Amino acid sequence: MKLAPIVLALVLAGFASAAQPARRPSDADRGRDLYQRHCLACHGAGARGDGPASAALVVKPGDLQGKVTVDPETIAIVTKGRGAMPAFDQTFNTEDAKRVLNHMKGLTDTPATPVEEPAAAPVPEEAPTEGGGG
Repeated sequence: MKLAPIVLALVLAGFASAAQPARRPSDADRGRDLYQRHCLACHGAGARGDGPASAALVVKPGDLQGKVTVDPETIAIVTKGRGAMPAFDQTFNTEDAKRVLNHMKGLTDTPATPVEEPAAAPVPEEAPTEGGGG
């Protein structure tokens, strides 16, 4: 019965690890994930209203980059819909709507660090050919 203490230790270790709560995503991560899953197709990566599905829409989403606010009216637009914007009350609760809107506030389609083109190497002038040319 030398195995009994080892088996007992393994079983207890299994229960201890199972009791650990699953890591919850941060508000920012959840907002990003929800936006990518439910909003990006119409609103686009930068919230400019140029998502891949926007071309098929009769009423195009507006350019929201830099214009998003997190207030009761905007939360109601997300959850209840308005105009061509569908309601997401079956998808988002109020807190999720806030997470999505906070994610949208940070969207930009400009690169974080501008990429500079390397300077072109100077082109040497052609050397004169022998014999004149004239």
